[in-house]
Amino acid sequence: MKYILNSAVITSEGVYEYRLITLDEMKHWLKNNDWVSTIGYEQTAESIEELTGIKVPVDRKIIKMEVGDEALVFRLVFPKGTKRIDPKQKGQLSKEFILENCEMGILKRLG
Repeated sequence: MKYILNSAVITSEGVYEYRLITLDEMKHWLKNNDWVSTIGYEQTAESIEELTGIKVPVDRKIIKMEVGDEALVFRLVFPKGTKRIDPKQKGQLSKEFILENCEMGILKRLG
């Protein structure tokens, strides 16, 4: 299975690998629409669409990755020393803020 996540979370016990990817790799990974979205915020989904041209549905689905599953992780990152956002701001960040503070990676369950 392939998923889209908004954080690099360990969804079940196992061995995982995480690597950063480029925007071109992200577009290639998304192009077949053979993935399930677990993106919980409209702004995040809109940011992915703005970067890739591919519409990503919002679905706060909970998943458990199995061996061989992989996930595209599109998450917020902040410069060292920067405070995290206030939890009250979740779901209220602008697309511009997200696009300026994002990271893309692939999380794969190996074992």
